[in-house]
Amino acid sequence: MIRILPDILSNQIAAGEVVQRPASVVKELVENSIDANAARITVEMDNGGKSLIRVSDDGTGLPRDQALLAIERYATSKIFTKDDLFAIASFGFRGEALPSIASVSRFCLVTRPHDADAATRVEMAGGKLIQVSDTGAPAGTMVEVRHLFFNTPARRKFLKTDTTEAAHITDTLSGLALGNPSVGFRLFSQNRLVKHFPPDQDLRQRAMLVLGDDAADHLYEMEYSAGDVRVTGVCANPAVTRAAAGRIYLFVNRRLVHDKGVVAALFRGYAGRIMKGRYPMAVVCCDLPCGRVDVNVHPSKREIKFLDARPVYQAVTAAVTTALKAAQKQMSIYARSGQRPESRPGPEITADRFTQAPFAWEPDPPPAPAFGSQNPADASEGCPKESNADFCPSCSFPDLPDRVQQTAEPFKIPETTPDRSCPPRVVGQVMGTYIVAEQADTLMLVDQHAAHERVVYEALTHRHAHLPADTQYLLVPETLELGAKEADLLSGMLPDLAAMGLVIEPFGGTTFVIKAVPGLLDQTSVKTMVTGMVDTLMETGDTAVKEQWRETCLISMACHHAVRANRIMTLQEMQTLIKDLWACENPVHCPHGRPTVVTFDKYRMEKLFKRVV
Repeated sequence: MIRILPDILSNQIAAGEVVQRPASVVKELVENSIDANAARITVEMDNGGKSLIRVSDDGTGLPRDQALLAIERYATSKIFTKDDLFAIASFGFRGEALPSIASVSRFCLVTRPHDADAATRVEMAGGKLIQVSDTGAPAGTMVEVRHLFFNTPARRKFLKTDTTEAAHITDTLSGLALGNPSVGFRLFSQNRLVKHFPPDQDLRQRAMLVLGDDAADHLYEMEYSAGDVRVTGVCANPAVTRAAAGRIYLFVNRRLVHDKGVVAALFRGYAGRIMKGRYPMAVVCCDLPCGRVDVNVHPSKREIKFLDARPVYQAVTAAVTTALKAAQKQMSIYARSGQRPESRPGPEITADRFTQAPFAWEPDPPPAPAFGSQNPADASEGCPKESNADFCPSCSFPDLPDRVQQTAEPFKIPETTPDRSCPPRVVGQVMGTYIVAEQADTLMLVDQHAAHERVVYEALTHRHAHLPADTQYLLVPETLELGAKEADLLSGMLPDLAAMGLVIEPFGGTTFVIKAVPGLLDQTSVKTMVTGMVDTLMETGDTAVKEQWRETCLISMACHHAVRANRIMTLQEMQTLIKDLWACENPVHCPHGRPTVVTFDKYRMEKLFKRVV
């Protein structure tokens, strides 16, 4: 027998998509506050949000009839026509959040417009309306959610510990605060202030609070426009990395989103500057016409689809690359970013603890240490050799095979490379591996293998870009079996791949034949390279992945041709290497992302010798 589900049951089903954990409640309520033009928002929680979540703001508020309508399913003030659905500028628009939250909690809404004398109080339990009354309250809105999932125990048992749920709420609020730096946010746990973001900040100030002290002094501002796509934000020095992607924040039209293609574009901007297996820290804000992005993909509104993703990805890559190149002009400061800063005397600041009422705003106190803000992956910052970093075989020091002649001349960089300041003066060589140099008041240590690797890599890149592709036909062509979607995708890439020296032809159905490979490519890995390329393109939709094989080949060749560690160099050879390195486009990193230069300023040196206290 087919029956229509009761409203309460349908709301509870919908709540499974909208309200997955306490952090989902915070996200939906805070976004409603932002849509209501709130200047300050307070979030309170007890027991990781399981017992209490209270969100209060000083926004526009709702009159009595609108407050009652807001708890109805599919009731919204954000859109009205189907055209509005394809040009969404607000955070909320589906009309599902409040009724879904109210269906799985003990819910209370208190709201008052600025021109009203009394506020409206709406109380619900498990989706049933209990009471509607007038009450006194400041202008704005307060939503209180108690005993989340009290009537759906199966969902409640899947929640994690209070600490874990509180950490998710902290990260959620931090992300919302990054996207709205002009709005003030405060987060309380058990009546203790754990996060405080003052109002009227700019993005850089807000990013310094969210990304942490280790990145605060090493952030570079990004700004890039191409057509109607504009990318702003900040990116951290490549030396400041994490073992997971928890400190990458992506915003599209101020909405915090997940998009693998944008993350891939961000990594391309860091190409050659960051090691494999490490993740940068960045805040990327993409602004484009609302009609060119679809946010109505999932009820959580974290997944999006671009009408044309390529301009967005290209703009993100260009923004990151431009910001890092500008930062590298001050090489001594840029190369020192990975070092722990010296502590200097300063006043001690302690955090005051106080109780926050739902609406009353006390003077802004200094925040207490962030509750549950540490990313679990950040705790494992062990030795790089124990990580998944892609170290080249020649980067280690013990007995290395001599694959090339040590007297080989370095490749010359083309004259079109921008001029840099005068290269540092070479002092000598230590441990047969590191070149000691000085410039102004800065001492520099240069890894000769990493430095020469960078020089050779850029020379090879320039040569490959200006000469025809070197194609080698296989004596025995290899067959490649793909699925239907993968085969269709590869078919559209065949002309581009052929231009780069990789000749692949259809062999009927979803079978392809690899007939020729580039001279740079190891023939034994061609099938793995092609399938990996197709899989990545299927996942991210980013067409630039088809060029990554070329980068891998060039990096491998540069590694094999670079001067080895433990090789004694003459003063003239060292001077030539430093001069060529300084002429490179990216002289601070080897192609694998390892640093080529480590610097020590005068203050740090004087600290070591106790000349300053």
